[in-house]
Amino acid sequence: MGKVETVLKAEIARLSRRETRRLMTKPVEEIRRLRRRVAELAGEVRALKAARVEERARSKMRAATETVAGGQATTIRMTARLIRSLRNRLGISQAELAKLVGVSTVAVGQWESGHSRPRSESKARIAALRSVGRREVKRLLAEPR
Repeated sequence: MGKVETVLKAEIARLSRRETRRLMTKPVEEIRRLRRRVAELAGEVRALKAARVEERARSKMRAATETVAGGQATTIRMTARLIRSLRNRLGISQAELAKLVGVSTVAVGQWESGHSRPRSESKARIAALRSVGRREVKRLLAEPR
């Protein structure tokens, strides 16, 4: 009788494994699908957060430029030393400062050497950079123009 009992136990175990596998296939596939969807949504959230941070940097720069440009641009005193120290504080090159202000790299070099001075609209942008931090400047430089 021992052999029949062993065969029955083995058959019951085999059938239970088979039934378990059949029942678990759908939940496992559903979990995989949901994990993919969660990963997609997490990527979208990261992208939205990055866009929000970039927009804040842009709006801060825009607000600072408008505040300074509101008639003060002609009274702002821009020295070569001030421009150079601002650029060093922000940790950017002459080319990057030129991109932010909207002028050529040569113009920034001329300003820093004292051979020329920025125009009033450039003064307003440079003055606006005083209230912007390094991170915001890096974000502004990273965005395509």
